[in-house]
Amino acid sequence: MSFLPRALVHNWRLKLAALGLSVFLWALFQTEPRNAETFSAIPVVVDVADTAWTLSGEPNPPTVDLRLSGPAREIIRLAREGTMVRVAIRDVGSSDTLVTLRRDWVELGDGRGISVESVSPASVHLSFEPALSKVVPLSMRFKGQLPDRLARASPWGLNPQVARVRGPASRIRGVDSLHLEPLDLSSISASGVFDVAVDTAGLGGGRVTPPTATVAVRVEDKVQRVLTGIPVMIQPADGEPDMTVEPAAVAVTLEGARTLVNAVVPADLQAWVASDLVMGLVEGEERRVPVRIQGVPALVSAQLDNETVTVRRAAQARDQKPGVDG
Repeated sequence: MSFLPRALVHNWRLKLAALGLSVFLWALFQTEPRNAETFSAIPVVVDVADTAWTLSGEPNPPTVDLRLSGPAREIIRLAREGTMVRVAIRDVGSSDTLVTLRRDWVELGDGRGISVESVSPASVHLSFEPALSKVVPLSMRFKGQLPDRLARASPWGLNPQVARVRGPASRIRGVDSLHLEPLDLSSISASGVFDVAVDTAGLGGGRVTPPTATVAVRVEDKVQRVLTGIPVMIQPADGEPDMTVEPAAVAVTLEGARTLVNAVVPADLQAWVASDLVMGLVEGEERRVPVRIQGVPALVSAQLDNETVTVRRAAQARDQKPGVDG
């Protein structure tokens, strides 16, 4: 073998084995069973690059059937991963267009050896209308309740608070706000930031940017705290006599997040009776009226031990007439 180039004979056994393996794999691929399968209800997805127009509805029909052939394992993979027919519209020339579907528009992923034999039906009808884009506020929605052991420690946080929606002008023109999908409070076990999708129902194919928003939730252990001796105040209307209240003080049970409840200063709470509820009391008359509480911070609930008190008009002092000497 001295007449062969040195580079060719160097490690010739290894090179010969590699060549043999390549031939084996090629032969294996050639002899692998090939299947022909029909994929039904494959969605037709339309991308409109013309910013002045948008689809006014789904393609008609919205799905097609594909006849594919190729190695059995690739057919199985594609059936598992799914596929679609993607139609790219660069310029819109008419509000109604009939588009013939091309085989190379079928997305086959990394499939090797798969051929598109037919697309049925071979065309779809597309309807367009002028596009409208606007920025609208987002609003949060919730369902369920927080676990009993937890309470909100701060207001909900929403980011971003607005989104841009683009779609058919006939539908987007009347959109003043967009809701997020409801966040399930019963699934929350600790503070966190949660990604929530924007609810696009009713937009008729409109697109929202960004499609999700984050809702910040801050929770703490729920606690109770009882504050006693909160005086009940009453401010009679002008011209009304002084009145007495019984009981003169009440207890208040606060419930909420630990930080918020513990920060309450008793002197900041005021229990009071509305003056219009005790107007017209005559001497010796008493009236049972509700007590209101103020000064309770947001996200904290307050429960009075006495939700009503008795208000009595104070007795007026009378001047005594001087006696007559006999």
